[in-house]
Amino acid sequence: MDQSEVTIKDVAKRAGVSVSTVSRVLNGLDRVSEQTRKKVQKVIEELNYVPSSMAASMIRKQTNMLAVVVPVIQNPFYPAVIQGTFEIAKREGYHTFVIATNEDEEAEAGYIEGFLNKNVDGIILIGAHKDPEFYRSIRKPVVLVDRYIEHSGLDGVVIDNFRGAYEATIHLLENGHRRIAIIIGPQDFNDGKERYWGYRQALAEYGVKPEPMYHKQGNWFEDNGYRSTVELMQLECPPTAIFAANNLICQGTIKALRDLNITIGEDVSLVGFDENELAEFVRPRVTVVRRPMREMGTQAAELLIQNIKKKHISGPNPKKLTLGVELLKFDSVKNLNR
Repeated sequence: MDQSEVTIKDVAKRAGVSVSTVSRVLNGLDRVSEQTRKKVQKVIEELNYVPSSMAASMIRKQTNMLAVVVPVIQNPFYPAVIQGTFEIAKREGYHTFVIATNEDEEAEAGYIEGFLNKNVDGIILIGAHKDPEFYRSIRKPVVLVDRYIEHSGLDGVVIDNFRGAYEATIHLLENGHRRIAIIIGPQDFNDGKERYWGYRQALAEYGVKPEPMYHKQGNWFEDNGYRSTVELMQLECPPTAIFAANNLICQGTIKALRDLNITIGEDVSLVGFDENELAEFVRPRVTVVRRPMREMGTQAAELLIQNIKKKHISGPNPKKLTLGVELLKFDSVKNLNR
């Protein structure tokens, strides 16, 4: 018999035992007599059988599959996180697949309750839900990434959003800017809230009153960055600096300034949050807050696999790993003190 055609059923038939007994032998379980174990092992050698991951996991009720659930794919942040999870999953013998929810709570619940709870060993989740009760209802080990839900009982990997926004705004203030606008996304999760309060804290320390006209809140995409930047620069007293609170917003801001013939680093200063291609290649290069995107994925995957092995789902004292950020200073900020 060709090795590629040999199945666990063939082994069971030749050995005169059930498929589940073969699976127990493959997984080293002790509910098999020594005589039966030797017989099955002999047949495995005779047939040169190589067990599939599904067969090897039958008794353990494991699939060796992990899911990564993200809001969208088009934001470069999410593929970087996904790449990090892939690296660790592959090293540990897991397969990984990705689901995008488009920020739809019902779609997210449907995927998790209808499919993932049955077909994966664990989930890395950048969630759309805001209710801790939803996360407590998931029957698989879960690690939250980026968006952390307090009182969910779940482990999580986040970054220091507050510090990143604070340092970005302080950099502008140190260079003499006082009319500093912020373009930011929703305040539904910790990322938006913490970045906004980091910006506010920096202004407060310099005695700068936050002006409502310089606060632009919309979605986390380019259209918000573009539209908000046009509105800001058309004000009677436009800002001298803009803090774009994520990578896509920053890209929209760069495009709007280009279309308005406004020179970055001269006519207006710009600081972004997250590295992005436009910020890197436009001249002058844009100052950005860099966060360890790939590392967030690797840390989450390692934590998740630990929980799978411990059969840990949730608890009263979840782990929350907070990774640091770094302000990369380039030439997009003009020094007004000179």
